[in-house]
Amino acid sequence: MTVYDIISRPTPALMDLWTPIFSSKKVLPMAHANILTEVRGRVGIITLNHPDRLNPMSNEMQREKIDQVCAWNDDESVGAIVITGAGRGFCSGADIAKFEATVHNGLSKVPILSADVEWIELVRDSKPMVCAINGVAVGLGVTFTLPCDIRVASSEARFSFRFAAIGLTPEYGSTHYLPHLIGMGKAMEFMLSARFVEAQEALDAGLVNYVYPPEDMLDKAVELAQQMAENPDWQLRKTKRLMHENYMERDLSLVVRHERETFREAQGTEAHKEALLSFRERRKPNFHTDEAAE
Repeated sequence: MTVYDIISRPTPALMDLWTPIFSSKKVLPMAHANILTEVRGRVGIITLNHPDRLNPMSNEMQREKIDQVCAWNDDESVGAIVITGAGRGFCSGADIAKFEATVHNGLSKVPILSADVEWIELVRDSKPMVCAINGVAVGLGVTFTLPCDIRVASSEARFSFRFAAIGLTPEYGSTHYLPHLIGMGKAMEFMLSARFVEAQEALDAGLVNYVYPPEDMLDKAVELAQQMAENPDWQLRKTKRLMHENYMERDLSLVVRHERETFREAQGTEAHKEALLSFRERRKPNFHTDEAAE
């Protein structure tokens, strides 16, 4: 039984993921059984692809998603990544059979550090990541998006932090990320009620950045990702790292020191030299070798 099976009934449902790469080269396309991949311009698109069950997150799908993100992090022709779902669902969470197997086999066989730590570390060090939430997002289907940089949603999207309603507690760093995204009060409400949140309420709360009509949502997400991807990769990833390191730091002098050190590094990069040259030559900067070859 999957989370989709539960959602199909009057009582809805749920949730479980992952390593960073920093080199830069062109890589070959990868073959997958559980996700679809596409590249538009400088944007790589991952589509979770089990639409008949609203795209529940199996271990195999998790692995393929991680591997593809790592591959595009290593590909200089891709500058940003979008994750979406096939059909009318984004991600219905984890397969209920996984939880049944855990209870049946005994908790001692469950690893203390699971894929959530790997996923969070990967996202923090990744190229910009936009989640294009096209439909139902439940449990893990919401929490794995929280460390990502931006979330946009279809007006038909619905969200639920379903953990308490199935006798579980939150994971994937969601008790850290959610309060910082939407405030402690709303985070408590969403978590403790386990209710479904419509797209407009998610926007009003700050859970998503934008809401678009279903027919426009993915194109708008790719457009936003493309704007990011036009900027130099090193600067984007260093900016992300600074944001993650500093937004919880209470010592402002330490924040400024981190920024100053990275700023000094940035001044020595080819991207900064190209930006100065393009300014003098009154042209758009070309930060990407793949564009220079076109």
